[in-house]
Amino acid sequence: MNARVIIIAKVGVKQLLHMTTWILVGLVILFSVLLIIRNVRKNKYAKLQQANKDITDSAFAASLKRLGLRKNEIKLEISTSRLSDVWGSGVMAYEYEVDVNHRIIDDEFREELSVYMQEYAKQNKLSRYDNFPVFVVSDLWQESNLLRVDITYAVNEKTVNYLRDIHRVD
Repeated sequence: MNARVIIIAKVGVKQLLHMTTWILVGLVILFSVLLIIRNVRKNKYAKLQQANKDITDSAFAASLKRLGLRKNEIKLEISTSRLSDVWGSGVMAYEYEVDVNHRIIDDEFREELSVYMQEYAKQNKLSRYDNFPVFVVSDLWQESNLLRVDITYAVNEKTVNYLRDIHRVD
């Protein structure tokens, strides 16, 4: 206790308050910089996610048309959600819901959809990662008139690792 009293007496109460104030200001500045960096990274990932979603949306819509699904057979307003919200940022996987008038899934549908998605990628010179197909139809099912399709755009390491993980589960 005597050592504290001596240190405070030597430094002075005003100087101690002055140092404490500068330490707190420094901590606030450091926290603010870290928060800004986090937000910049988050926005960068969100923009990349949206750009890749737009590419996948176009490929999926073009492939559905090639499969013979016309506007009078489906609602082309494709409802999507990002699977990365569950699997983490950087995973370029999307879930689609398409309202159809009749049952369209058969044994060939998934294979044809995959082939058309790859052809779209080739025509548009889309690059792939680690020898994976550019687009992977990772899941496909139909509930009455609602077609649900999970499509993964294998463009980076996180997405390829996601594909490997779901392949292990299957």
